[in-house]
Amino acid sequence: MTDSRPKLRLDLVLVVSFIALAAIALIASGVVPGVAGRLGLGPAAGASASETTFRNVTNADVHYSLRGAGPAIGPELRVLRPGAVDRFRITTTFEIAYDSADKTLLLIGTPGKPYSFRLNEKGLLRIYPGSHGRQDAADLAPFVQSPMPVVEKMLEMAALKPNDVLYDIGCGDGRIVIAAAKTYGVRAVGIDIVPKMIEESKANAKRQGVGTLTRFICMDATKADLSEATVVTLYLLPESNDLLRPMLERELRPGARVISHGYVFSDWEDRLTGKAVVTDEAGEEHSIFAYKIPEPSVPHK
Repeated sequence: MTDSRPKLRLDLVLVVSFIALAAIALIASGVVPGVAGRLGLGPAAGASASETTFRNVTNADVHYSLRGAGPAIGPELRVLRPGAVDRFRITTTFEIAYDSADKTLLLIGTPGKPYSFRLNEKGLLRIYPGSHGRQDAADLAPFVQSPMPVVEKMLEMAALKPNDVLYDIGCGDGRIVIAAAKTYGVRAVGIDIVPKMIEESKANAKRQGVGTLTRFICMDATKADLSEATVVTLYLLPESNDLLRPMLERELRPGARVISHGYVFSDWEDRLTGKAVVTDEAGEEHSIFAYKIPEPSVPHK
C-alpha cells in the first residue's frame, strides 16, 4: 500500500500558500485592510491621506511630538518656529503632545484638520482646532461663531445709521454682515480667508434676501482696504487685535467705530466708548467693547 501522506502534505502547503498570496493581494489592493491600516501605519481601505497642518501663532518656539500618525512621521520631538506651519499626510486619529509651562499636554487630533498653537487668556500655550494653514497669510483666529445675542448687541453698540458701511473681519458664516443689512439696511462687507466660509456667507445672504446689500471677500484681512468702512466688527484674539490696530488707525476715518467681541485693544483706553456683557443661549457670558476713532489732534502753535 502506497503512503500518500507526503503528497497530502505537499497539497496542504500549496493550498496554504495560495490562500496567503491571495490575502496579501487583497490587503495590498485595499479590499481587506491589513494590520498596518488598522494601526494607522498606512492607508486603510477607502481612506486617503489628508493634509493636517500645525501653525505656531505665538512668538516663541513650540516643542511637540506626534504619535499614531505613521512611521514616516514618528514620535520624535519637533520644533515649530514662530509663524511656521508644519504639514503632514495623516490617515487616522493621532495624539499630539506638547510642552506648556513645564507640563506636557495631550490632544487627540483628527486627520485632515488644521490646528494652531496659541496662547490662551492666561498666557499659556494651548493647541486649538482651526487655522487656515497658509504660510503666506496671517492667522487671526480659529473660526468660532458669535452667538446671535452677541451679534445683536454688537450692532446696537455700533449705533448704525443708513449711510454707514460695516466691515466684519473674519466673517465666518456671514451672520454679522447679514444682520446689519437685514435689520439696519446698511451696506456690509465680510472678509474671511477660508473660501468655504465665503461661499456659505454668500448663500446665507441670498437666502435672507440681502444679497444686494452685502459683499463677501476671500482674502487675508491684514491686506484689505478698510478705508470706506465706518464700522468694523471683529471677534479675534488679543494678539490679532494688536496686529490690526495700526492698520485700523491708518485707514479708518475719524468717527469710525470698532466693535470687538471678546477682547480689548491695548492702548485704546481713551477711545473706549462703551462695554457690555451679554449672556448667550447657553448661559455663557461674552464681553463686547466699543471704540471710536478720534479726530486728529491739532498741534499747539
